Amino acid sequence: MNKPILLFFTIFIFSKCFSQTLESNREKIESAKIELKEANKIFSTCIVNSDIKLCVDELVKNATNEYRKYSIGGVLYEIDADKSFKLHEEAYLANSNDQNFVLEYALELHRKEKYAEASRLYERYSESAPKDIRVYAWLSDCYINTGEIEKSILNWKKANQSENHISIDNAMFIIYGKTTQIKTRSDLRSEIEKGKTSNFYPLLFLDKNWESDWWNTHTQEYFLNEDLKLAQTKLGETNPDFKTIKAYLKIKELEGLRQSEEIKKILIDNKIILNNNPIPVFGEFSSDLLRISFINQFLNENDFYKNRGNELLKLAKKTKDKDLLNIYAYLQASVNGTVNPEIDKLGWKEFKDERFVKSYFSAKANDLKYDNIELNEALKDFPNSSYLFWLKAKCAKMENKPVRQDLIELIKREFKTFGTDQNKYSYRLKSYMGTLEVEKV
Repeated sequence: MNKPILLFFTIFIFSKCFSQTLESNREKIESAKIELKEANKIFSTCIVNSDIKLCVDELVKNATNEYRKYSIGGVLYEIDADKSFKLHEEAYLANSNDQNFVLEYALELHRKEKYAEASRLYERYSESAPKDIRVYAWLSDCYINTGEIEKSILNWKKANQSENHISIDNAMFIIYGKTTQIKTRSDLRSEIEKGKTSNFYPLLFLDKNWESDWWNTHTQEYFLNEDLKLAQTKLGETNPDFKTIKAYLKIKELEGLRQSEEIKKILIDNKIILNNNPIPVFGEFSSDLLRISFINQFLNENDFYKNRGNELLKLAKKTKDKDLLNIYAYLQASVNGTVNPEIDKLGWKEFKDERFVKSYFSAKANDLKYDNIELNEALKDFPNSSYLFWLKAKCAKMENKPVRQDLIELIKREFKTFGTDQNKYSYRLKSYMGTLEVEKV
């Protein structure tokens, strides 16, 4: 007898909770931020040189109420996603009627791919903030993943991409943007302390080319300065790797000032690339320095490929560096008009890089069939590729096969990456959603 009553009581409380109007305790959140100012300052200093886990544990000790938990959770999202989720969940459970807590917990659930739970909270939030168009893009993504296609289309229309594309683009970055950079830096430093000094290349490159979002990078000065000091200590001023790294950083400064002749002088003085000098073994460095050299006409792409292409390819294979192989493929395409299929297959099969898969199938796109064995093989190797699902949907359409399910799978992946748009914007997604609306099979 008690169980049905208890079940009814639970449902009643749950329904009542979700029917209540949300409130915004923004002043309490701002007060919590002021209270945490010193703790956040200590934390910011800590993560520069110390183990991240220890820094996080110390900061979390200050999460003594829901407003502090909300604030610290926001600080930690790009550092420790699990701790961030836990703190935002606890804040929400402490006050499930706070508009800020509801939205932040919905975002956390969304990032964890708990689409059904996230959509319920987004719907609730949108009732109190109907002008926040971002929520409609988030809801559209959630509903496409729960199979509620008409709801997904409806919310996409509400987002009105034509007028709000910047907000939509940024909204999806909030969910799916890179959140591993600080941890990557910490891991690289940890391995350096154990003796792997080759990690100074990716470490300093990361500091200098820190991703702000899908479209922009900046320099993390406070990380860069400390990591350069560490490199100087561990390697020494006369070490060739240290000299190359330091030269690269100076070149990046001069690039912004358009000091072409000074850049060329640094490359020559440090015996980097020009005049048949060595190509740095770290691909991202080499790619950036070659780009700068080609743009400033220190080198000719055609001549460099003919004279040093084989050297570059051998170095890529020897080091298993996908970026070095990508430079070679770029030069080959620039000179010959196309990348040789065997290079793309090498990048796909051995280097496991989606860029080469895209290149491989781009050359075959006009003759590709829906049931192509290699395309299905690529989909198994890169199941999150929106580009490959775009090819699949395109083939289905061309061959008068049912296209709707492949289109849905494409949209799921496009929401996560904007991967079929050259500039990583939501315009292609808009096109796919429009097609989905009319494709009933």
